[in-house]
Amino acid sequence: MTLDVVQQLKLLQHIYSESTIWDEELRASRQTVPEDVSTEQLQALEVAGHEPNHFVRPQHEETIRELRTLAERWTLQEAAQAFVASLWSAPMIWRSLLTGKLIATSIPDHEYSPYPSSHKCQICGLDVNDGVDTSLQWYWRMTNGTPLDGDIFGHVIALREMAASSQELPVPSEYDRWTLRAVLTVLRNLPPKTRYSKAADALKKEQLLPTKKVYVYRDLLETLALVGILDTPEQPGMITAFTSYAERDKRPNTRVEVQAPLAWWDSSVGINEHNLNLIFGELNCSDVSLEDKPEPNPMASETVMGAFESRRGVRTKAKVPKKSPDAGTGEVQPGDVYAVKVLSGSWVTVYCHEVRDKRAIVEYLDGVFPDMPVKEDLILTVRPRPDERWQCSAIGMDSTSWVRRVARDMPAPATSQPKPESVPFHAAKDLRHMASWCFPNL
Repeated sequence: MTLDVVQQLKLLQHIYSESTIWDEELRASRQTVPEDVSTEQLQALEVAGHEPNHFVRPQHEETIRELRTLAERWTLQEAAQAFVASLWSAPMIWRSLLTGKLIATSIPDHEYSPYPSSHKCQICGLDVNDGVDTSLQWYWRMTNGTPLDGDIFGHVIALREMAASSQELPVPSEYDRWTLRAVLTVLRNLPPKTRYSKAADALKKEQLLPTKKVYVYRDLLETLALVGILDTPEQPGMITAFTSYAERDKRPNTRVEVQAPLAWWDSSVGINEHNLNLIFGELNCSDVSLEDKPEPNPMASETVMGAFESRRGVRTKAKVPKKSPDAGTGEVQPGDVYAVKVLSGSWVTVYCHEVRDKRAIVEYLDGVFPDMPVKEDLILTVRPRPDERWQCSAIGMDSTSWVRRVARDMPAPATSQPKPESVPFHAAKDLRHMASWCFPNL
């Protein structure tokens, strides 16, 4: 059995939607493989180099050395060309070539300098303690974007894939080039003081990428910021100078999810036209008319991302489910469990740990359900991000469409990981979008 790229992504999506088990030896959450995944399918993933639960533990000096060696294969001009192609026609993983190249050429020699309370290096951000699932990293590069927060081992994995790929370095098509100009046009014409979340919405509204996921647009903004196109004088991008992980991890307040430079950027700062010219100087980066959008080439459904998303089951108009018999009455309280509809046929659950000023401190639980789950379906195990637990302070739990309480007075979910250090504020409606951080398939 052989699987094409889209089939591999769909199978990994199915696998990674299942519950995880914390493996103390690996220092990572190990995925449980569904019973309906055949041995032949797993073997096909292994042959492709993308079998689930393929964990490695990166080492500091070796990772930096390999990143530099891999990045030498391509010039900055080639990386920029691949970036533009990845906006539409080429697989999204090629977007990581530009960030990987700039990080590799700017990162200084340094000793491993972990934070006092973790194993993460304050200079480069590498965590040498926890295992990394390389297949999950590949899945993210193909469906979400570049490695989060400039993760250098994530870039090593991406550059390994590109170096071993049978595909030649992608060359941007005319439509790819138009897409870059369209992205820049939207960003140049945002209202003053527009922050990254609204900027991502504006890009998504124009349907400039072959995806319906707003977080792919946000990842694109983070990438443009990291390289130096959406940076600030105080928080420069990598084309200007290397900034340490500790410096990039500083945020204006706890509500800001992204790292610097994007954490400090808004539309009044604008595009760094000097850096734009340094990276994409051989391309026309002037504004275009968004009303005169050319016919996509290839069609969205013919791109890897478009094919991956379009192969979901046929969506039908769903009715709001009736109230769960175990939902009880009254406002949100500790011990409540809520079901959140993420997609048609995909529900997740969150557990309320406490309530502060009508805001519920909630956290995702294991399990993805085809229908709104009931009390007997619940899996009382914390569903963390790949590297740590995540909670948020949500408002509107009892007044948000597709968020339904399904149980009360439930015991605290099981976990072996410590509580997160910060708890950002969000509206309950954001829970359906943020689920992809803990459930990579969504």
